[in-house]
Amino acid sequence: MSPSWFGSRVIELETCASTNDEAARLARAGAQHGTIVIARAQTAGRGREGRPWASPPDTGLYFSAILRPALPLALVPPLTLAIGIGACDAVRAHGAAAVLKWPNDLLIHTRKLGGVLVEAHSQGARLESVIVGIGINLAPLPPEHGDVAETAISLAEAAAPRPVDREAFIASLLTHVGTWIDRYVAAGLPLVIPAWHERMAKGLAARATVDGAAMTGTVAGLDADGSLLLRDDAGAVHRVRSGDVQVVR
Repeated sequence: MSPSWFGSRVIELETCASTNDEAARLARAGAQHGTIVIARAQTAGRGREGRPWASPPDTGLYFSAILRPALPLALVPPLTLAIGIGACDAVRAHGAAAVLKWPNDLLIHTRKLGGVLVEAHSQGARLESVIVGIGINLAPLPPEHGDVAETAISLAEAAAPRPVDREAFIASLLTHVGTWIDRYVAAGLPLVIPAWHERMAKGLAARATVDGAAMTGTVAGLDADGSLLLRDDAGAVHRVRSGDVQVVR
């Protein structure tokens, strides 16, 4: 059962530009902690660093939540890790063997099933709200989106032959994500990091930028502050604090 505050108000839309933008608008208007926005389609969905997120009708879950957590602004970014754990658990409960890629992706093997986008809104150093976007591919993309077919996978494909029950999956997502948000706010990264390690993609080769230089290595887990640890061919371990991490196939 989901925490009573998470999903206490659910706003369902046929379509919108972006559920994160809609949630941010509602947050500015005073919407309560735990308000959820779900759309059947987005016309301008986005992921990290503004990348477009294909959002045709009824092929994915396009979901955003308004949070007003008791956290300092500096502790908002690692919240992504906790939310990823919750989303991963919801996918696994639906029969698909999801794993996590730092900082915000859900993978099936090396193909992307979904992602998390956390956006903080503040006044100076004071946190006003956090908008949490979660996108999950529920069904295969239509043919016109074939350019991403090699890198994406849907829950219907990953959990086959089990059918995808959209409403049941949303309820599971609320339960697991809400629980992990509560855990992070209460206990911080010391609780989150071992749980993330249990669900991380093992032996993943990845490319990242470290101190301004591109490097390729094997994902070795997380540092104590939530940074990614990447081990190069010589065995040296490097910290990746921000930026994009690409899977090397």
